[in-house]
Amino acid sequence: MAQPDSASTVVLGSAALPDAPVGLLALDADGTVQAANRCACDLLAAEAETLVGADCTRIWGVPALSAGNEALARHSLEQLRGLETVVRTTGRLVQSLDGARGDLEAVIGLAREADAGAGRGAVAARRLADAMQEVERSAARANEVVEVIDAVAFQTNILSINATIEAAHAGAAGRGFAVVAGEIRRLAERAANAARDVHTILGETRAALDRSAASARETEDVLDGIGGLMTRAGGAMESVAARVAAQADDVAAIDGALAEVATLARDNVAQADAAAGGAERLGRATAALQDCVGLFRLPADPLVEPRHARVAGLARGAAEAVGAVFLEALRSRRIAPEALFARDYTPIPGVMPAKFATSFDGLCDELLPPIQERVLAMEPWIVFAICANPDGYVPTHNLRFSKPLTGDAKQDLVGNRTKRIFADRVGASVGTHTDPYRLQVYRRDTGEVMFDLSVPILVGGRHWGGFRIGYALG
Repeated sequence: MAQPDSASTVVLGSAALPDAPVGLLALDADGTVQAANRCACDLLAAEAETLVGADCTRIWGVPALSAGNEALARHSLEQLRGLETVVRTTGRLVQSLDGARGDLEAVIGLAREADAGAGRGAVAARRLADAMQEVERSAARANEVVEVIDAVAFQTNILSINATIEAAHAGAAGRGFAVVAGEIRRLAERAANAARDVHTILGETRAALDRSAASARETEDVLDGIGGLMTRAGGAMESVAARVAAQADDVAAIDGALAEVATLARDNVAQADAAAGGAERLGRATAALQDCVGLFRLPADPLVEPRHARVAGLARGAAEAVGAVFLEALRSRRIAPEALFARDYTPIPGVMPAKFATSFDGLCDELLPPIQERVLAMEPWIVFAICANPDGYVPTHNLRFSKPLTGDAKQDLVGNRTKRIFADRVGASVGTHTDPYRLQVYRRDTGEVMFDLSVPILVGGRHWGGFRIGYALG
């Protein structure tokens, strides 16, 4: 059964008040307060004054505490989001540093290979320079040989000249020898010319070899310099790689620390949510306690308060009117007594909160609205004016609370409250008591704190239920 109108429960020390509705003031027929109830109320008020009064300041601060917890939860959630962003950023930074370290190691490898290549080039240049020097030395020896050949050719030429002269002195006998001497002179001249050509070529070759040797030496120096530069560059890159590795380790440590902080932040968010939930529950309990504290401020005779007296008069008149129309329905046989006083309820399927059909709710839908709506319109601070049987069943609610069902349980909880059983202590008591009136304070399931005044409904002297009016505390 639905329990939308939960009465407040006062807890004094460790003992809860009895199950009787909170704030009950039962009156005798002559309107005087029963002595036992008056004594109990006085004792309860005194104890409440003692136990509650000292904590009122802290109680009124509960809403601020709840708001603070909600703000803390929001701030913790924002901090968690910021930390998660930082964690993602540091994760990307770690990946970038790892990539840079890999690139540097690859460059260091290339530098080492280039250094080794430069070293090999320098060795080759050195060998080339040595080979050129050897060729130069060989050329020098060849030049010496050419000079010897040139000298021999010169001497041969001199000898051929002398032979020609002697052949001329010999006359006819020396004519053949003169021919041979001429040929020898021509050969000597050719040999001398060839020797001079070879000498020139060897000179040019020596000059080219000198230039090549100089280039080889310069190449060796350049390659040595490149090797030195590559060595220094490799050392610098190794140093940078070591620093990058150290930074990557540091960032990884920061990333781990931030991950731990993010975990702690998640725990803080969960704890803040739990604290906010606890503060909300504490707020509801505080509101209930505030309601109960308000109870003890009722005067000895509540009807001296004009608003209570006004509602009591309206409730009595309405209860009498309801009893009269029910009695007329019985007399005209529109409904049988067993149907009007039935306590059987048929659930209406597919409806939340739960609703029930009975053998008399159709008649109530026809007879009760004129009476209930007239009372509801009497004062702007009256919230509802309805009838309930002893089980707290309300066959017909006010029109403002009988709007078409939407299927949304939260919306229908407020907008359509008809044909429901209100089985909380206040809801159930309004149809069971036979006191001249019963005044109670409670918090509805919709959040309002209000007074509830009920008067018994009698049909031909038989108790059917009660007429209840809910109105603002104002």
